[in-house]
Amino acid sequence: MLFFGRKPGVFRQDFITSLAPDFYSHVSNLSISYILYATAGYVCLLAGAKMRLIVLIGLLLILINVTYEYLIPLLNTRDPVDAIYGVGGTLLAFIVLAGIDRFGLFDTPNGSTTT
Repeated sequence: MLFFGRKPGVFRQDFITSLAPDFYSHVSNLSISYILYATAGYVCLLAGAKMRLIVLIGLLLILINVTYEYLIPLLNTRDPVDAIYGVGGTLLAFIVLAGIDRFGLFDTPNGSTTT
């Protein structure tokens, strides 16, 4: 819903723009980082990976995001605010993945892991 709020309409929330007027200019970076990390982390959790690997993937994604936004102007203008939103999306996904790891996974009788 946040991503679709980039254009005026049903999904745009006025309270968000009152707190951060440029929020919808950077929300795509937050969304992309969240989706990439949440998907990769969830697949790893289902495969039985430890949280240490999930943390390393998150740190790698943060490093790539910050490096791209600060140092590589390929198809992009340097924008530190985009990097902050990307880090925020990664941190939000980590919170969700940590919750899934802690409370959402359990072993089934046949030994596989499910949610």
